[in-house]
Amino acid sequence: MRIPEITETTARPLGHCPVGTRGVLHAVRAAGTRRRRLAELGFVPGAAVEVIGRGASGLVIGVNDDARVAIDRAGAEELWVVDRA
Repeated sequence: MRIPEITETTARPLGHCPVGTRGVLHAVRAAGTRRRRLAELGFVPGAAVEVIGRGASGLVIGVNDDARVAIDRAGAEELWVVDRA
């Protein structure tokens, strides 16, 4: 079986994903303190994520099936995911 290559065209910002989307975090496009804070919350490449809900100021995300995190829209745009097959 051939494993598909992940490219920039298959990855998309988490902020563009509808509620119910499950995926794998491909890249974190934040820098410095913000990148470190996202990593502390579990947002590291390879983490399983699911969009659980949307609010006026951001998203509620499930991370690795054991945490729920609220993140603002800017943060959601810095997290790039690939849909889980």
